[in-house]
Amino acid sequence: MTDLTYDDVRARLSTAIREAGSQKAFAAMAGISRPYLSDVLAGRRPAGDRVLAALDLRRVERFVSLRRGA
Repeated sequence: MTDLTYDDVRARLSTAIREAGSQKAFAAMAGISRPYLSDVLAGRRPAGDRVLAALDLRRVERFVSLRRGA
């Protein structure tokens, strides 16, 4: 399992859109609206379950200690 940042997800999304041919085509394939997709690409909204599923990703929450040795 590889940790990804929001920027990593948006980069993968951009690649998938390019491969689909357009934002409209990717949105239709993923079952989402094109305006929502645009918001995700711009970082105005987080990628939801349908976007993540279309990218073969899933959200996992992590907690990281800020103390050394903890």
